[in-house]
Amino acid sequence: MTSIAFGARPRARFALPFDEEEWARARPRRRVLSRSLAAWLLLPALAALVAVGVMYAAQTAQATALTYQIAALRASKAQLVQQEQLRSQELEQRESAGTVVGDAGRLGFGSASSWSTASPPSSASDPLAPVLVALRGG
Repeated sequence: MTSIAFGARPRARFALPFDEEEWARARPRRRVLSRSLAAWLLLPALAALVAVGVMYAAQTAQATALTYQIAALRASKAQLVQQEQLRSQELEQRESAGTVVGDAGRLGFGSASSWSTASPPSSASDPLAPVLVALRGG
């Protein structure tokens, strides 16, 4: 038969603890340190990701605001171009010959038949000057 010694047994390295105190002492410190180290290493990485996300959101919001501002400026430009065209047409209408004659009569400048245009000055070196004068009847 085999005999069993009742002396102190050597403890196995990975024995299951039966008491909470033994369990707390049996936990290796190295594992706790590695978890803590991993947390400290992940913290800056997570902070960098959050910072990139916030910057992206801010940039997108700014781009959207600028897009609306560009659209408003384009609409304003179109309105100003339309006003310029209307003013240009109005100016051309006011500068037309009929309007000028009517305004001149209203202001007391006389009738349009009494108006004469000045002939352009002829230069001695212009060979067509006598021909132009003859065609005008002068």
